[in-house]
Amino acid sequence: MTLNKREKFSHVTARAGMLALALCLSSFPSWGQQDLSEVDELGLYNNSARVNQVGDGMSTSLTQVGGDNLAIISQSGFSNQLVTNQQGFDNQLSATQFGSDIEATILQAGFGNRVLSSQNGEQLLLHISQIGTDNIAVVNQTGIENAIRIQQYGSGNAVGVTQWGNSQNVVVTQSSLSN
Repeated sequence: MTLNKREKFSHVTARAGMLALALCLSSFPSWGQQDLSEVDELGLYNNSARVNQVGDGMSTSLTQVGGDNLAIISQSGFSNQLVTNQQGFDNQLSATQFGSDIEATILQAGFGNRVLSSQNGEQLLLHISQIGTDNIAVVNQTGIENAIRIQQYGSGNAVGVTQWGNSQNVVVTQSSLSN
């Protein structure tokens, strides 16, 4: 049996190190691609989702159909967007957004409903539609040139809006039952 002495190839380890560095740098939001979160939970039970995004140009699209639903979403940065669609059963949501030029569109249809949203910054837009059963939407918006539109149809209804800052706008539509 002959033993051969191993040779070290330093140029291979240098290339591997450079590749690792490039991958690491591309993961930073300013150098990497736009962070998009798209979640579809179409199961009939125990839906759940937690999304946290930090950076600019973030987008979250969340669909939950049928089940115990729940979504806790957090976004921080500029030009971020959130679109959620929760349908059926216990619904819930807590969305926190911080930054500028941020939009959130939330649809909850059927049963438990609830929202509880907080936005802080400027040029914020929040649109909530709740259809059927317990409803409730507690909203806090702080900043400049912000707008809230809430539509609640059927059953418990309730709202609670707090806005601090300049050039704020709120439109609330409620129909049927408790209001």
